Amino acid sequence: MPVKMFDKNLNLMEQSLQLRSRRNSMLAANIANRETPNYRAQDLVFEKELMEAYHSDQPGPLKTSDPRHFDGVRRKAIDKVQGQQINSHSPDPRMDGNTVNLDKEMMKLAENQLMYEATIRAVNWKMHLLKSAITEGGR
Repeated sequence: MPVKMFDKNLNLMEQSLQLRSRRNSMLAANIANRETPNYRAQDLVFEKELMEAYHSDQPGPLKTSDPRHFDGVRRKAIDKVQGQQINSHSPDPRMDGNTVNLDKEMMKLAENQLMYEATIRAVNWKMHLLKSAITEGGR
């Protein structure tokens, strides 16, 4: 559940952490199944959808002449972003049909972990600023 009492940056970070955790599980499953015949590597893409939801409160560039027209503002809320599960593209599946490329999966896993840790640091910094405002604000 998103933290509604704070700004949407914290909501964005919270949803990003949840999605990165799901992606981490998918990538780990890919690595675990690298020897399973006919296994199709999976991935989760969500960055574009998450950024669109983040900017959803900004007016869209569309003018409407009818109430049934889209005005560019009605978009998905940040906490409703689920991402899209896709099959990872592999131009050269193995003879047994497995599409896991261990090097690519390890690279994606490392990148996802770095982004997760960076988001955790951003949340910690935001909490530090809030705590400072609360404790130092009365002095």
